[in-house]
Amino acid sequence: MGIQIMTNEAIVSKDTKTVHVSCPHDCPDGCSMSVTVDQTNGRAIRVEGDKTHPVTQGFLCGKVNSYLDYVYNDQRVLYPQRRIGPKGPGAKWERISWDEALDEISNRLKSIIDIDGAESVLPFSYSGTLGMTGFLGMGQRFFNRMGACHLERTICTAAGAAAEKYTFGRVGDADIENLPNMDVILLWGTNIVSTGVHAVPFLDQARKNGAQIVAIDPRVTRTTDFSDWHLAPKPGTDAALALGMMKLIVEKGLHDEAFLNEHTVGWKRFVDERLSEYSLQKVAEITGLEEADILRLSDLYASTKRSFIRCNWGIQRHENGGSMMRAIKLLPTVTGAAGGDGGVCVSTGGELRVFDEGRFFRSELLKGRTPRNFNMIQLGDALTKATPAVKALFVWNADPANCVPDTKAARRGLSRTDLFTVVHDTFYTDSALYADILLPADTALERMDLLAGYGAYYYGLSMPAIEKVGESVDNSELFRRLAKKMGYTEDCFTQTDEEMIEEIIDPEFNPLFEGVTLDLLKKQGWAKGAVDSPRRKGVNSGFWPTPSGKIEIYSQQMADLGLDPMPGHIPEIEGLSGVDESSPYPLQVFSAATHYFIGSTFQHVEHLQNMLSRPTFELSPQDADKRSISEGDMCRLFNDRGEVFGHAHIVKGLREGVVGAPKQLQGSKMKNGFNINALTSQKEADMGRGPVYYSTLAEIQKVGANLS
Repeated sequence: MGIQIMTNEAIVSKDTKTVHVSCPHDCPDGCSMSVTVDQTNGRAIRVEGDKTHPVTQGFLCGKVNSYLDYVYNDQRVLYPQRRIGPKGPGAKWERISWDEALDEISNRLKSIIDIDGAESVLPFSYSGTLGMTGFLGMGQRFFNRMGACHLERTICTAAGAAAEKYTFGRVGDADIENLPNMDVILLWGTNIVSTGVHAVPFLDQARKNGAQIVAIDPRVTRTTDFSDWHLAPKPGTDAALALGMMKLIVEKGLHDEAFLNEHTVGWKRFVDERLSEYSLQKVAEITGLEEADILRLSDLYASTKRSFIRCNWGIQRHENGGSMMRAIKLLPTVTGAAGGDGGVCVSTGGELRVFDEGRFFRSELLKGRTPRNFNMIQLGDALTKATPAVKALFVWNADPANCVPDTKAARRGLSRTDLFTVVHDTFYTDSALYADILLPADTALERMDLLAGYGAYYYGLSMPAIEKVGESVDNSELFRRLAKKMGYTEDCFTQTDEEMIEEIIDPEFNPLFEGVTLDLLKKQGWAKGAVDSPRRKGVNSGFWPTPSGKIEIYSQQMADLGLDPMPGHIPEIEGLSGVDESSPYPLQVFSAATHYFIGSTFQHVEHLQNMLSRPTFELSPQDADKRSISEGDMCRLFNDRGEVFGHAHIVKGLREGVVGAPKQLQGSKMKNGFNINALTSQKEADMGRGPVYYSTLAEIQKVGANLS
């Protein structure tokens, strides 16, 4: 291979070069990757974890280890295409040039805008890439200039983000690099072994140092098996558990009165008016846990300020998701752990990815217009019920035919013959089947972007390792080209990716960017955010960005909105708390992320698809026995919104009444063409207008093995 030479940008040899790339996919870890490229043919030949990165630590997850199979995949969309024939399953295509595609898109959009107005155009995107320029960036500018509908991007974290905003003002979370120093770690509603594996080495070290690791989850997962102790409360009762713990902590005098008096408002009122409602007996009844286990958990957690809670997104995907997240996040405030290196980590991204959005998205392009607003979790209603009707849909970074709640309604809307749809994607997703024009998207190896994960405090830079495959383009370039075709002449549409990244890195706006420069990122591939900056809001500065400047246990903002101003348990309507013997749908469905895919991403990698093998429904032995279901039986899971098919997997230790189903499988590969989201509603959570995927009741029955 020749003699290797060190340079600032890469390690190169005569025949190969190594390029820094950051994983852009929707995972907390935000890994730094080293991509080796054969310079004789321009092909990437190896993708490895960056050994210098403090969190990546030289290894990648099973998904991203397969990245070359993702990049060089015969199912990729390589050229612009026009659909010929009907929309939906079986859609057929003809190849067209980029000029033809852009001409057709721009002409159709101009015609629709002339006749029906710009607010008849709906952009739809989410986290197909978390690159800070590719996620929205040029696309947001484009649709601001047009005056198109505004999309509320609520599908993942909205309820929890609202809870954090009302309580803490969305300041930083605990840092997983502090895990080895902790005495007690609660993995609360997270299957971190499958969905954030780079925390595991830190957990391993914590255990070696004597820490106790507790998993709190109604399901049995790789993470509950990894933990020292597993508690399985009833779904939707996590707020009651947290409040019950707080009551016991206060009764035993284990709370940090000084921290609470200095940094919070509403503490005394909360103790007097709310905690009194959560007796040990009542909490045990609500959660289904033994009183002794609740006592043990609260004593363990309060025994030290060196405690750490790692949550994930599933808790937020309930009708009461915001309330549950708010209660859990207050636990370290009560014990004073929030004042040290512990606390709660839900998402560091809410702090890392803070930049001047008004300037970056060019809000002035709206020219005073206030376009109508659609919540992305209600796409079905937007496409079938909106008045005036949505006439054009532009999809990138997303697979709405599979990811949104109530996918049957969404697909009815996508099937409309009068809806002009453009999809920009790397693969032939189910959403692509409804496109009029399908455009080829690139991968992380083919573009420049700035990344910030949401499980640690690192920025990463992706540099293009290879040329674009086929005629694919990145999101920014797509909207540059389309802006030109639309006649949008503003300078912001000619800005390069590098110029956009320079604009984002603004330490005056976000102190976490202190010391982070593009030159450093180019040289090293990554840089840690300035977590010790005295300007950082929260414990560092003693100021929380709330109306009072403190942690608001009592929130007047919430009271003014008609929400409960103090944390409390709100029973789910569509959940086990509302089920009795007469209920037609007595099972609560959890549609959690799989070990093999990230949403729809990686489902086109054959060996990962083979590892999943087949869609399954996790059942407790008790629920299986009641229905005469055996391991491997083909089953129908259904409610009055839809049905989905899969094979029974009986799991010892799974809480009775809970069904686990894989998240967002490709519906076109399922028996009736739909995944689990056919069963979910378009309802909004208690705050933040977030989704309620886990507040889904259903029934299950065995069906014949010869089902077609």
